Amino acid sequence: MMSIQEVARELRVSEKTVRRMLWRGELKGIRVGGQWRFPIENLADLLPSGMRASSVPVEPVRAASIQELVEAGGIHYRINGDTPHGVLQEIVNETSCVPASVRPALFKAVWERESLCSTGIGNGIAAPHPVVPMWAPRADIPSCIGLFFLERPVDFGYVDGEKVSILFLLLLKTHKEHLRALARLSRLLREDSLLTLLHAVPLRARLLDELGRLEKEVLREAPG
Repeated sequence: MMSIQEVARELRVSEKTVRRMLWRGELKGIRVGGQWRFPIENLADLLPSGMRASSVPVEPVRAASIQELVEAGGIHYRINGDTPHGVLQEIVNETSCVPASVRPALFKAVWERESLCSTGIGNGIAAPHPVVPMWAPRADIPSCIGLFFLERPVDFGYVDGEKVSILFLLLLKTHKEHLRALARLSRLLREDSLLTLLHAVPLRARLLDELGRLEKEVLREAPG
């Protein structure tokens, strides 16, 4: 969920413009504690054209599927931590595709995002991520989603009151990739079969197979 300030920054407009879009029905949000919050997937079609493509024609590149992003980020079990701060520090340290020298900066960015607004999805699941993609200049760090199963559920103080036991750490190179991945992941996490499987803490191969199956059946996954 994003604040008005974050939406304005993502869309490169003023906060006043965001409020106008809200009242005109061009942007859908919800009230949380008296403040407007916006599901990040609602922004996917509102990004400025300059953030979508350059003026120079390029060959289209197929966007990675959630299955491929999770495979790249890895599935990690028995993650320790008794506080949100400790858990996020641990999952950053376990992210093997990120060099050790970069992990302090990544943790700082992830913690700042969590402090601004909840990244809880519901059902004991969270999707932490940096405020903005921070990996574009680093060709050695792929776009990926790390999946982490906690040893013990931890209270993140989310409005639904549920403790978190499963985290998806989103690390994408561009805003467009980030919005697309979060929207598609959020949709998959509405499927009962996936939720049941996740809370059973399945083996890696079983989970990747289920992600691939659901993307084909629910999201109609296709190249591009």
